[in-house]
Amino acid sequence: MKKSYPFDSSIKSHLLIALGLIIWIFIFLYFTEPLDVNEFLDSQKMFFLLMYALIGGLLYAIVLPFQIWLYKKNNSEWKRSSEFILLILFIIISIFALRLFYLHFIVNWHPNAYDFSYHLRAIIFPAIYTILPIIIIARYSFGKYKEKRIEDQKIEIKGDGNYEGLRLLLNDL
Repeated sequence: MKKSYPFDSSIKSHLLIALGLIIWIFIFLYFTEPLDVNEFLDSQKMFFLLMYALIGGLLYAIVLPFQIWLYKKNNSEWKRSSEFILLILFIIISIFALRLFYLHFIVNWHPNAYDFSYHLRAIIFPAIYTILPIIIIARYSFGKYKEKRIEDQKIEIKGDGNYEGLRLLLNDL
């Protein structure tokens, strides 16, 4: 877990991930309707699906300050353990935020609302299982892309032997 992990510290990249998450969640919920929203009017249904999507993107954005703190704490190095901690934090915050949204806005604290264990098992965990791979792939891809851009900015000075050479960033010269 101490191994380095590709990471893009740019907020712009992470906001793009959040936007992609919003779009993905909305499309997924619209076509699968796993939340019993078929009982609502079309306008209410669209509102609730859009709100779930916005909450998903917002929850991702909420963990970004913790990510910045963790990145600085690790001397601007991102490890697999850092990625794991961040994803666990995202999951925990998501569980409670989605539960509160469901109770407050969807069922308005109705006594016959899903109990927490059923809601977790039947709705929240399946949602997290569909969203988490998107987040992991997007974060990894942005990190690899940043590493490639940095590698492309390096210049190489070759020596006479096979193992003689020097690679430097142009700014380091």
